Amino acid sequence: MTTSSPHDSPAATLRSSTDPAFPVAHPRPASGWLNDPNGLCRVDGVWHVFFQYNPDSAQHRNVHWGHLSSPDLVAWTEEPVALAPPEEGPDRAGCWSGVMGFDGEGPVAVYSGVQRFDGSSRVTLVRGSSDLRRWGPDRHVAAGMPDDERVTAVRDPFLLTIGGRRWALQGAGLADGRAAVLLYDAADLWHWTYCGIWLDSSETPADVDAEIWECPQLVPFEDAGCWALIICRWHSDEDGVTVRNSTRALLLDVAEPTSDDPVPRPTVRSTAAVDDGDSFYAPQVLVHDDRALLVGWAREERSQEASDAAGWAGLLTWPRELFLRDGRLISTPAPECEGWRAGEALRHRIGTGTSPAVDLPSACDALVEADTPGGASVRLIMLDDHGDPLETAFSGRAERLVIDHSIVEIYRPDDAPCTLRVEPHDGQLWRLEAEEEATVTWWELRQWSPAPSAPY
Repeated sequence: MTTSSPHDSPAATLRSSTDPAFPVAHPRPASGWLNDPNGLCRVDGVWHVFFQYNPDSAQHRNVHWGHLSSPDLVAWTEEPVALAPPEEGPDRAGCWSGVMGFDGEGPVAVYSGVQRFDGSSRVTLVRGSSDLRRWGPDRHVAAGMPDDERVTAVRDPFLLTIGGRRWALQGAGLADGRAAVLLYDAADLWHWTYCGIWLDSSETPADVDAEIWECPQLVPFEDAGCWALIICRWHSDEDGVTVRNSTRALLLDVAEPTSDDPVPRPTVRSTAAVDDGDSFYAPQVLVHDDRALLVGWAREERSQEASDAAGWAGLLTWPRELFLRDGRLISTPAPECEGWRAGEALRHRIGTGTSPAVDLPSACDALVEADTPGGASVRLIMLDDHGDPLETAFSGRAERLVIDHSIVEIYRPDDAPCTLRVEPHDGQLWRLEAEEEATVTWWELRQWSPAPSAPY
């Protein structure tokens, strides 16, 4: 088995002390490009999140799988790089997005192997060690491009169980411009059977329209008697430049296979937002211990030139618990994330004539308790070096704000959260104003000090 070495563990800590944009409590390698979370799983009491990663630059190319692990979703270890493109093979142009599968012999990385950038990919499998720290080198193709002239682009395999049988989905684009999700029989993890187009954008509301649906994730909500199909909307502009619009969910009824109809069939109920922020994309969801845990990619809003100069790009959101309430997807930080809080809680009353606002530090976890139900209507304002208002980053209802240098995660009691990326300066402060009376309780965030990966 082959691995690569991780960065020195103090590097991320040093970066966050010298770079005002680098977070203190959103773990990632100290340098390089990061995007889609992959392979989210929990094995032997340890959480694992893999992610698209270019260790050599802050540009989206040379795609590897990076790897973080944690016993508690707070104390994260930067593990060795898991997957790297080989000189030859189905993934020689990159190990792209996918999930973690398991068979009788242990973990298997299941992902889009890319040989050329023409929209085609092959479902590629690589065997891992029981602790998920050693991978390959052998590559196995479980499914190639479908023998279907309608399908021109395929990516991002996802595994699920319906009717006691393993199935798989992939995002796709069709020759006539529609987006689609493809269905596969994956009862044999190593040899998939194509079952056809499962759902396409001609059957869905306009707010999920796209050229390609990326990163499909099908999440059961048994209490509501339905499923949420999370999809990411991809299209290209008039100049052929990739545009990633938003992450939405289709709420579905899914009929289990029968003797008369051997595949599961979806029926669309409605759509819902997963996150309203412009910076949120490509989440991965793991259903574990009766909860759905979601991690998303918080992409950069700064220019490529600025990312190149900084030497890094991309963050992962905090792990979120996902709920379905009255047809809306609601997310809250996993309870374990309270472990990021440092020191004593501070409280301030805002929204009154004598105290309309409170200033917050550059890294904090703030709760907003309104005097009326539904969260407070607030404005989050960036301040300049003199403490004067610079720009409003967010305006709307909120009950919790997680601010960590260049990422802001805003949570609401009755709607999808909002993830933002900003460009802070040294000594960045924030001002939180409220339109009605509310109590703000906040904690500073403690600094992540990545633990070195254990020897093996």
